[in-house]
Amino acid sequence: MNQPQTVLIVDDDPQILRLVQRMLGARKVNVLVAPRPSAALEICARQAVDLLISDIAMPEMDGIKLAERVLKLHPNAQVLLISGEAAEGPALSKSRHVRFLRKPFFPAQLIDCLHELLPEA
Repeated sequence: MNQPQTVLIVDDDPQILRLVQRMLGARKVNVLVAPRPSAALEICARQAVDLLISDIAMPEMDGIKLAERVLKLHPNAQVLLISGEAAEGPALSKSRHVRFLRKPFFPAQLIDCLHELLPEA
């Protein structure tokens, strides 16, 4: 039996962390959460991450820089950047590993992205 894929959610808003974690709760994935980018990088240094879901606007480091650093550690990881401020995805989202989702989003939109980025989930 295959190990569940690991999804790391990073957002400085605890409500968003809980909401996305709940949305993914019924999926066959291992869900980890980090309230700030530095905590996310500590997690990524200890274990493989299949999908990073990150807010773009965060005080410590923006989600784009975080995604770049995570992809250096785990080149096969997928990334879903979310933002309520950006009208469209950053240039990084043109990569085959990166997608963009605008807040607010419906649970079905998040699940569709999850299926696209992690087909086995």
